[in-house]
Amino acid sequence: MIAYRILVIAILAVGGVLTALAVGIVINKARREARALADRRRREVLEPRLLSAIHAEARQTPTGSLPETPFRLAVGAVPHGRDARVVEAILADHATRVRGVARERISQAFEELGFVDRYMDGLRASRWWRRADSAERLGLARAGRAVEALVARMEDPVSEVRMRAAKSLGEIRGRAAVRPLVEALARPSRWSTLRVADILSRMGDEAAEEIRIAWPRLTRPARLASLDILGKLHRLESIGFITGVLRNSDADERARAAHALGVIGHAGPIPELVSALEDTDWPVRAMSAKALGRIGSADAVEPLVRALRDKEWWVRSNAAGALKRLGPRGQQALVDALEDQDPYARHQAVLMLEETGALGQYVSALDSRVDAERHAAERLIRLIVGMGRIDYLGDQAREYPNFRVRDRLGELLEGKA
Repeated sequence: MIAYRILVIAILAVGGVLTALAVGIVINKARREARALADRRRREVLEPRLLSAIHAEARQTPTGSLPETPFRLAVGAVPHGRDARVVEAILADHATRVRGVARERISQAFEELGFVDRYMDGLRASRWWRRADSAERLGLARAGRAVEALVARMEDPVSEVRMRAAKSLGEIRGRAAVRPLVEALARPSRWSTLRVADILSRMGDEAAEEIRIAWPRLTRPARLASLDILGKLHRLESIGFITGVLRNSDADERARAAHALGVIGHAGPIPELVSALEDTDWPVRAMSAKALGRIGSADAVEPLVRALRDKEWWVRSNAAGALKRLGPRGQQALVDALEDQDPYARHQAVLMLEETGALGQYVSALDSRVDAERHAAERLIRLIVGMGRIDYLGDQAREYPNFRVRDRLGELLEGKA
C-alpha cells in the first residue's frame, strides 16, 4: 500500500513537472509572438519615417541653438527599449541593400541615434561574445571613429573577436583601417592569412597602396598572399609593381606575380609574361602561360605554341588551355601543332582539341557537302590516327548518330584512303 502511494505521488510529481514545462513553453512562445507582433507594428510606423529621413537634410531646432538631425526627428529622440531594437533592425536591413549616399546616411543614423556609442562600450565588455558582436556591428555601421578601438581588439585573446574586428575594419576601409590588416598578414601564427587576404581583396585603392608600401617589411608568406590580393583588386596602378616582382629572385613570388597579372587581365605586361615563358623555374612558366590566356592577346599565340614543347606537363597544359581561350587563331594554332616535330606539343594539342569540342566538329565535317571542309577534316583525323590517339575517334566510330560519318571514320581508323 505504501509503495502504491509512493508510485502515485511520483507519477503526479512527474505529471506536474511536465505540465509546468508545457505551460512555460506555451507562455514563452506567446510572449515571443506578442513581442514580435509589437515589433512589426512599431516597425510599420518607424520604417517609413527613417527611410524618408535618409533622404532629408538636417534641420534646426525652433530655438536655432542646436541642430536636430532628421533621424532623431523621425524617431522622436535617441531610441531605447523596443524602439532601439526596431530602429537598429531597420538600419541593419537596409545597410546591406543600398549603396552610395543612402549608405552613408545610414551610417550617419547609426552614429546620431547612439548605436555607435553602445557598440564602442560593448568592445570593452568582459564577455567575449559581446565584444565580438559589438565589433561586427561597428563594421555594419561603418563607424569611422571606431577604427582605433577595433585595431585594439585585433589583439583580443579570443580569435573570434580578432577576426570580427578585422572584418569590420574591412567594411570601414580607409588607410587607417587597412594598415593593421596588412600587418596581420605577416603574423600567420595569430591570424588566418586566407581570411585576412579575403577581407583586403574587397577593400580597393587603399589596400593596394598600403600593400605596395608595406612590401619590403612583409614576410614571404605575406608577400605571396599580397600578390593574390593585388590581382583580385584589379587596380591598373599595381601592374608596374607586380611586373617588377617578375624579376625577383624568389621563384614562388615570380609565379604568383604572373598569376596576379593574369587576374588583372590588362595587356600592358604581355612582353614581360612572354619573357617569363623562358623562366628557369617551371611554375613561373606555367603561370605565365595561364596569364597570357586570361589576357587574351593574339600576340601571345606564337610564344604559347613554343610553350607546348616544354618538358614540364603543367606548362604544356596551361599553354594549350591559353590557346583554347584565344579564339579561332588559338584553335588553328592547336590544329597546326598536330604536325609539330615535338611529340609533347602534338599530344597536348590533341587533348585540348578534344576538350574544346573542336575535334567533334571535324568529325561532323566528314559528311560535309563542301569538299574543302571534308578534306580538311580527313587530313586532321589521319594525323591523329598516325599519333595513335584514337580512343575518342574509336568511340565516335561506334556511336556517332550519322551512319555515313561512322563508316568514313571507321575507314580512316583502318588506314584506308
